[in-house]
Amino acid sequence: MKLDFLNLCQQHTITPRGIISIGAYDGKTLKPLNLPNTVKTLLIDANPTAVERLQENFADRPNIQVVQAAIANHNDTVTLHLTSLESSSSILPWQQYSKIYPNIKETQQLTLPSRTLDTLLEELHLSTTDFNILILDIQGAELLALEGATQLLNTLDAIYTTVHYQELFKGGALAEQVGQFLTDYQFQRVAEGTPYHPAWGEAFYVRQTVRTEDGVLPVQSLSPPSQLLQETQQELETLQLHYQETLATLEQTQDQLQQKAENLAELESQRDQILVELEQSQTQQEQLQAQLQQTQKQSDQSRSELHEVREELELTQFQLDELQVELEQYVAKFHQQKEEITQLQTELEQTKTQLTQVKPQPELTVSTKSKSDNAVLVKLLAKVLAETIED
Repeated sequence: MKLDFLNLCQQHTITPRGIISIGAYDGKTLKPLNLPNTVKTLLIDANPTAVERLQENFADRPNIQVVQAAIANHNDTVTLHLTSLESSSSILPWQQYSKIYPNIKETQQLTLPSRTLDTLLEELHLSTTDFNILILDIQGAELLALEGATQLLNTLDAIYTTVHYQELFKGGALAEQVGQFLTDYQFQRVAEGTPYHPAWGEAFYVRQTVRTEDGVLPVQSLSPPSQLLQETQQELETLQLHYQETLATLEQTQDQLQQKAENLAELESQRDQILVELEQSQTQQEQLQAQLQQTQKQSDQSRSELHEVREELELTQFQLDELQVELEQYVAKFHQQKEEITQLQTELEQTKTQLTQVKPQPELTVSTKSKSDNAVLVKLLAKVLAETIED
């Protein structure tokens, strides 16, 4: 920037409150201006490397927003021609520029999405009324940027731009074309210069009516009726633009409210469904609780019955043990008596044998002793047999 930007603003009663700089490169052109932090600033550059540099340089300035975008008059794609001098990069190919600066070479081409300035502001949710100064330094593509900023042009107070007097870039507009386009939007060139080369320079355009804190003031001290009519028409267009923006915002808000209402209805439906499922789950839980209590009751009853059976089993086992003892006693007694019987049988056999061996005597001659012994033996045998039969 070689023109005295601050002095030009003061001369034409322009107070910078919002600045858009396209082709900001490294942002060094803004630093000499010493703008306060209250000035909202949007820095735009198509070169990703330049954008990174801008973000580093202004990381501590919350009022400055840096955006990477290729600005044109359409929303499509463009080819960015990067050069060995980054500030000379352009979305237009070279024409006569290489003849003036033969040492600068093209190093790379990048295909990037393009945006009009109006579209970019809309995508960033920024209002055109937040900005009143536009700075352009985009190597021959200035008119393309202006053609895509028809809404913004209605709210700007000044434009600081590079202009070309020769076709340095293929398809680039000359200064006369840029001036004619801005005339249709009530802008007038109030300063220009060619500090670097006669083929190109800088120009400062001011709206014929300037907005200040006190209202709208004319640039010239006297304004003809036709100019007043134009100013009134311009104000009317501005108000209409504001109305359209407000209406669009209202419609967007209504759409958001409608969407929120639908979301709320869906959430209420989900809540009702969850409540029904919760009630069902609670009913099922109560049923399961009742089943559990019934099962517990049956379990307690079964446990009680099992305890009784165990007691009966223990009693039965005790009785079996007593019977086992008695049985063992009976068996022992039986074996004892059996032995006694066997012994008696043996003695009986011996007695029989003895009786057989003795000579028969007349009945009258049998001794009283033998009869007595036999009687005792018979009694003893009878007693044993009786006890055996008893057992």
